[in-house]
Amino acid sequence: MYKHIFLDFDDTLYDTHGNADEALRELFEHFRLGDHFSSQEQFLTSYWKKNQEVWAQYSLGQISRQKLILDRFLYPLREGGIDDEKFALELNDWFLDRTAQKTGLVEGAKDLLEYLKNSYHLHIISNGFTEVQYRKMKNSGVDHYFEQIILSEDVGVNKPDPRIFDFALEKTGAKREESIMIGDNYDTDITGAIRSGINQLFYNPKADFVPTILPTYEVRTLKEIESIL
Repeated sequence: MYKHIFLDFDDTLYDTHGNADEALRELFEHFRLGDHFSSQEQFLTSYWKKNQEVWAQYSLGQISRQKLILDRFLYPLREGGIDDEKFALELNDWFLDRTAQKTGLVEGAKDLLEYLKNSYHLHIISNGFTEVQYRKMKNSGVDHYFEQIILSEDVGVNKPDPRIFDFALEKTGAKREESIMIGDNYDTDITGAIRSGINQLFYNPKADFVPTILPTYEVRTLKEIESIL
């Protein structure tokens, strides 16, 4: 039924949260933020809260990339008594560079790609920053699996905007009825595919999200995908 598989990258294949958490802890030590916060956990909790908020806004086109990268570090810094935008941007640059060096993948990601590679055309659709995504794919050893890598910054719109999916179909020569989108973020990956008329496979490992509209498929592990595709 399917010929083209479009995959989200962050937290679907690449362990973005785990790699970022590791990089944030290194950042905390490198910049001696312990002088301003009672613990790493205080800083991390504040960062993750704001990061989730600004990424949701960015995906909907409500804020710019620059606003995202500034606010996600300025917010926790202010809680530590540091109101310094230049320093916040310095932390962001250091963080992005360090994160891009991390190689952790979601459990079963490489096995899944090996399983799919000979039967399907594989492509990435991601909202991640262009210069970072290519490095993460290369460093984690998965870049060679994908025929096309469609990034929101190159297209000019983010998931869930149907236009990024329409662009992906045109760029890859894929037909809607022969395509499926795999992703872990219901609001961006699954909703976007639904709006674009593409079938969806929702990777929902913690089963902590209840979809308002049922996706075509839903799995808890990447291994389960092998029984579907």
